[in-house]
Amino acid sequence: MEKRLRVEKALFTLFIGLVLAFAIYTAREWPLRASIIILVLGSVGLVLSLVQLIVDLWGDRLASREAEGLAFDAPALRPESRWGNLEIWAWILGLYAAIHLVGFQIAALVFVLAYTKIYGANWRLALMLALVAWGFLYSIFERILHVPWPKSLLWSLIGC
Repeated sequence: MEKRLRVEKALFTLFIGLVLAFAIYTAREWPLRASIIILVLGSVGLVLSLVQLIVDLWGDRLASREAEGLAFDAPALRPESRWGNLEIWAWILGLYAAIHLVGFQIAALVFVLAYTKIYGANWRLALMLALVAWGFLYSIFERILHVPWPKSLLWSLIGC
């Protein structure tokens, strides 16, 4: 039964990888502005599906080794805590309010910095992650896609 389940998982992962590969292949012919999301997310998904396929096929051999790795995980919110869901909603609503107040680019930078710092990252890691996230968003949306950002409330009040 275990071997059959492992084969089914591998076949499903292979199917997902083939769908993503077909989407990437199809999007190559499109204009860059239309295909950028498919190319970026499809490439990430394809890499992840290949990793999952390796785990599906050889997971039992990999699991026998003692797990080692870096601990970048944020402390988990305890589901039994009544503040867990409220805390998540507070972050989401705070990001939404910050986007309207100061704009998407600044809000994204501050959000990543605050989130990583509050959940245990040191200043260097928090700044690095915030700058990488901001650089990714800026390069994709501003430089490649030329997204026109609406004026934020603060910039409208200042008159910029």
